[in-house]
Amino acid sequence: MKKTLLATAIAGALGTMAAGAQAATVYNQDGSKMDVYGNVQLGWVNTKEGDGQTTDELFDNGSTVGFRGEHIINPDLTGYFRAEFEFNADQQKGYYAAGGSNSSASGLSKGDQAYLGLTGSFGDLRIGSWDDLLNDWVQDPVSNNEYFSNTTSGNDIGGGTYREGNKITYTSPILSGLQFAVGTRYYGDAEDTQEFQNNVRDRAGLDGQFQTKDGGSAALFGGLRYMFGDWTLAAVYDNLRNFEYIDADGDDHTYGQQFGLNATWQMNDDLRIAAKWEQVHGQWEDDANADRYGIGARYSYGTGDLYGSYQHVRAERNAVALVDPDSFSGIDQGGDKSYNEFVLGATYNLSSQMYVWLEGAKYDRDNNTGDGFGTGIAYSF
Repeated sequence: MKKTLLATAIAGALGTMAAGAQAATVYNQDGSKMDVYGNVQLGWVNTKEGDGQTTDELFDNGSTVGFRGEHIINPDLTGYFRAEFEFNADQQKGYYAAGGSNSSASGLSKGDQAYLGLTGSFGDLRIGSWDDLLNDWVQDPVSNNEYFSNTTSGNDIGGGTYREGNKITYTSPILSGLQFAVGTRYYGDAEDTQEFQNNVRDRAGLDGQFQTKDGGSAALFGGLRYMFGDWTLAAVYDNLRNFEYIDADGDDHTYGQQFGLNATWQMNDDLRIAAKWEQVHGQWEDDANADRYGIGARYSYGTGDLYGSYQHVRAERNAVALVDPDSFSGIDQGGDKSYNEFVLGATYNLSSQMYVWLEGAKYDRDNNTGDGFGTGIAYSF
C-alpha cells in the first residue's frame, strides 16, 4: 500500500501527526504525545520477467509498524519524531529461523522512514530519511498505487535508498498559497554505499560503474509549490551531486541533474487529475537524458477508488541503459527509444480499516518485461 491521496503528501510536508487516521495514541500528557500505527498487506502478482517467462508469487506489499511522537517545547515550537519499520507478513513465521540465510536479522526486516524535527510558525526543519521531494510533489499525484506504478526518474538513479536518506530539509509555511522547500543530502567518506554501486551497475550492464562520490558529498535539492483554488502547481530540482559514473578507463563523470513539474486539479472531493514532466539530465555520458510525461486520475466512487495513469518515456540512446537495460547495446551504440506505460487499478473498502485491490500494468519494454496484474488485501491499524 502506498500513499493514495495528495493530501497525505501535503500533510507529510507540513505537519508531524497528520497521516494515519487509524493510529492509537498510547501517551498524551503534559504536552507530549505518542502514537502507534501500522498495516498488514498481502498480495498476489503475476508478471513477465526479462527472459519472457511469466512468474507469480504471494508476497508482502510493505507491511509496516510505525511510531510517532511530538512534544510542545513552547507555544510556537514543537519537536517531533517518526520511525517506521517493515516486516514480511507472507514469510514472518520461521523466516528468521536459526541456520537460515537471514538468521541474524530481526523480525522487523528493514526501515521505511525515520526522522526528527522542529515545527512551528517558521515552518518545518527535519533531519533523517523519508520520501524524495520529487516523489511527493511531482510523481505521487499521478501514479501512487498499490503495487504497479509508472517508472520514475528515481528508478534511473538506483531506486530510493540513497536518495531518501541522510537528508536535512527546511519546508516553509504556506503564505498566500505559496510554499517552498530546500534541503541537502550528505554522504561522508565513511558511508558504506556499495549496495548502490552494485544495484545500478547490475541493472545497466555497463563496463563502468555508478557510485557515490569519494571523499564525501552534499547534494542540493529544492522545490516550489503554489496552491490556489482547486489547483496545485509544483516544481522540483535535485543536482544529484552525491553520485557519479566511473567509466571503463577510470575517468569520473558527473551523474547529472533531476527536474520535475506537476499540475494537479482536485476537481471535487471525489476526482483528482494530475499531469507531470520529469527528467534525468544525464551527464555521465553524451545523449543520456530520459524524459517522462505522465497523466493520471483517481476517482472515489464511495466504497473505494478507481485510478489509472499513462506515461510516455523518451530515452536518448545512452539513457536506455537505465530505462530499459535488456535492450541496451552499449555506450554510443543503438539509438533513442520511447515507451508507453499504462497502469489501471481499483480498490474496494471492506471497512474503514480494510480494503482489497486489483491492478494491471503494461510497460512496453523488451519481452514485455514488468507487464502483469495483481490483487491484494490491506488492513490498517
